[in-house]
Amino acid sequence: MSVLIGREKSPLRRAGDQSRLRRLNSLAVIEAIRQEPLTIPMIAQATGLSKTAADSVVANLVALGWATPVEPLAPTGAGRPASRYRFRAEAAVVIGIDIGLHTTRAEIADLNGEVLTAGSVASSVSETPGDLVAAAVKVVDGLLAEQGRKRAEVWAAGVAVPAVVYQDVITKGAEGWAGFSVRAALEPHFECPIAVENDSNLAAFAEAWKGSATDATSVVYVHSGNRTGAGLVLNGMVVRGANGAAGEIGALPHLGWEHAQEFLHDVRLADGRRLNREEVFAAAADGEALAVQAVDRFSREIAIGIAALVLAIDPEIVVVGGGNARAGDTFLEPLRRHVEALCTVRPAPPIVPSTLKERGSITGAAGLAANTVLEQLYAAASGGQTLSSTDVPPWRWNAAASGARS
Repeated sequence: MSVLIGREKSPLRRAGDQSRLRRLNSLAVIEAIRQEPLTIPMIAQATGLSKTAADSVVANLVALGWATPVEPLAPTGAGRPASRYRFRAEAAVVIGIDIGLHTTRAEIADLNGEVLTAGSVASSVSETPGDLVAAAVKVVDGLLAEQGRKRAEVWAAGVAVPAVVYQDVITKGAEGWAGFSVRAALEPHFECPIAVENDSNLAAFAEAWKGSATDATSVVYVHSGNRTGAGLVLNGMVVRGANGAAGEIGALPHLGWEHAQEFLHDVRLADGRRLNREEVFAAAADGEALAVQAVDRFSREIAIGIAALVLAIDPEIVVVGGGNARAGDTFLEPLRRHVEALCTVRPAPPIVPSTLKERGSITGAAGLAANTVLEQLYAAASGGQTLSSTDVPPWRWNAAASGARS
């Protein structure tokens, strides 16, 4: 994954004038109108094109199905109000899949990553990866049927998995997952490009895209639930590392992430009550001393790894997601205190709860799929291909371009 879906800083944001190739001008216009509907003069200003060139490019994008006119703004003076144009995000759909250890979820989204419909099915660690993928495909088929669409109308798929992923193959995960290629398992069902990513990486991506870190360019995301994991965003890009293992600091047993949850399990209060994890946070919020102590010990344990990440990459913000984030400041206040005590060479960054909550990884999966389509569009145009019609799916763009030249 090379870029975030918000491409405001794209080098193609300003396309120049007639000295630039027309296909790059088209991409610059698409960038501009993806954010909001714009008039021709507004498009010209946003892209650096002349009004005449902008009008010509927009007319071509409308003909190809990438843009469409919308209602003009209310008139503010004499004369007819100018027409506005928007990106046709509904021209095709993408799918996001989140294969979890307890729940498998899927979403159908438009080309901007906006969710159209979603569904889920219970899953279990006892199921094989192949069974989990088959269950995900069944959920997707149901959602497509609900939308009146076919598999062939899916332009890309993004998949989140709770595992280390290198070149779409799981290298470390639940028992029996290592060596499993999620993409290979999905390819018989979908013609479209398929991108597979670690779920914490996709959650970090989602938080920077439309969650708690939209104003930040460097983010540490921490998933805290039945397990603890992390994802990183630096300079607006998700960091995967040379082998897909960036952020996997929890693999170090010295940091205690693997067993930290034990502090929240089976806590016995002074009155003899035994509490599960959710009840521990609730009791701590009510001031139960033993529950407060359990939450503090858990927070102190995971704070070591968070502080290590903070000191390694110096992020602007730390976002905490997963089930434990539902406890709010009952969990986050002791966590902030422990991280701050460990960040001795810089102030601790803000530690905030995820606004996406448990939806971070599935939101990131749908966003990854939408981003995959846009990156293909950029790669095709940068490689000299003529912009294809939206009637042509990405995997046929090369053939369509060749036919247009012959």
